[in-house]
Parts: sequence; C-alpha cells; structure tokens
Amino acid sequence: MVVSPGRSSAAPAETSRRLPGRRPVLAVMLVWAVYAVGLAVWFVLPLQRGAGTAGGWVVELGVDLTRIAVTVGFLTAWGLWRPSGFATAPTWRRWVPALPLLVLAMLPALFGPGLVDRPAWRTAVLVLGLATVAFGEEGVFRGVVLRVLLARGVRAAVLGSAALFGVMHVVNLLLGSDPITVGGQVLMAAGLGIAFGAVVLATGTIWPVMVIHLVIDLVNGVQAAVPIVATEAGPAATVDLLVNAGINVALGGVAAAYGLWLLHRRVGLLRELDAGPGGRLPD
Repeated sequence: MVVSPGRSSAAPAETSRRLPGRRPVLAVMLVWAVYAVGLAVWFVLPLQRGAGTAGGWVVELGVDLTRIAVTVGFLTAWGLWRPSGFATAPTWRRWVPALPLLVLAMLPALFGPGLVDRPAWRTAVLVLGLATVAFGEEGVFRGVVLRVLLARGVRAAVLGSAALFGVMHVVNLLLGSDPITVGGQVLMAAGLGIAFGAVVLATGTIWPVMVIHLVIDLVNGVQAAVPIVATEAGPAATVDLLVNAGINVALGGVAAAYGLWLLHRRVGLLRELDAGPGGRLPD
C-alpha cells in the first residue's frame, strides 16, 4: 500500500489538534505536565543559583522562556488563541467583573513590609520576569486548560483549572521554600484560579486577569521579603510562617468566593454557557 507523503505528515498534527475535543482531561493533564516539568527542570540543574551569579541568570532566563514557549506552543497547536480570549478586546465594560480583584493587590501594598531598595535595572528585570509569569500562567491555565475543560461543563472547567493551577505551585519546593509557605501558596493560587476562571468566562477576554495577575505579583515582588523559610529553628519562626500562609489562604478564600458568586449569578457571558457540557472544541 502506498501512503501519500502529504497525508502521513498531516496525520500527527490532525490527531494532536483533536485531542482536546475528544479527551479533554487527558489533554489538560498533558499541558499541566509539560508546563510543570518544563519549569522544574531548570531548578534541579547543577548550577550555582545565587543572586547575581551566572547560574542564577541562566535559570531565570530559562524559566521565563519555558513559560512563553509552552504557552505559545499549546495555544497555537490547538488553535486556541481566539477561543481563549486573546483576540477579544478588553473594553471598559469587560473590565467590570475583574475590577474587584484589584483589592487583592491593594492589601499587600497598604499593609506590606515596604519596598525593597533595588537598582532600576533590577526592577526592570523583575517586571519582565513577572510579565512572563502572568502570560504563561494565564495563557496555560485560563487560556488552554479552562477552555479545553469546558467540554465537561462550566463549573468543572473553572474548578479543574483552578486545582491544577494551585498544585502547580508545589514546584516552589524546589526553590527551597518552606512546606508551610508552599501549602499556603497552593491554596491561595487555587482560590485565585477560581476567580480568574470565572472572570474570563464572564468577560470573554483573558487580558484583564492577565493584567491583574501581573499587578498582584508585582506588588508582592517589589516589597521587602517576607519569611518563606524557617531560617531559625523554634516556635517563633513557625508562627511567622503559619501567619503568612494563613493570610494567603484567606486571600485565596475571598477570591474563590467572588469567583463562585460570578458563576452563581451567571454574570456577563456566563449566561450564554449551559450548565451542562458545552464549549466543546471543534473536531
């Protein structure tokens, strides 16, 4: 039997494109694994990762490029740029459901430990790095995962994408963060994921949550470091870690409550989505 070269070369791409529609759970687990493992690899490389070291710059650049590459790769391969909301202009009206989430950025700014004294170039590098975080995490979890899981229903899509977003933060253990701190980050991220997912579905655009994600990370990033590891043994250090983790969990809870309220009220474009399976990708 003679196989047409053109047909055989197109088959893998066609099969890959159909995966999200036919097996959405398998598809999102693939995305999660590629994204999480892609980031984790850089943190386990045998490089000296101190501040300002060559190894530190290599890891930082590698992580940033990985976020961009994985996000662009899946959005392009599965044709999700438009369905995920990248092509929808963030008009002022579409911003309205996202605005309450700015409170999560204002609280650390008002009650945080104060700004870090760093040179302007270092601040610029920080902003660029956090921009890749916002693009990568929103593009993957609210762009790809949320959209693909709509085949299982609105609530399943929002809660599933939020859960995967939260669990992804376990990779912070590779940075030396204390397990208590990471636990708080996981729960806060899951709560934010519920709010962000609901806002994306309510507005039809991903840009507002991407900007808010960047603002939240930036407000925290420019402030003085809070305890992330127990540098001194003893009850006092543990209490500090528990307090900071508790604050993160509380903020995540507030965000989750808002996201669930949006889902319950069927705000904006959510009215157009059925409660049952919907939003299936075309074969």
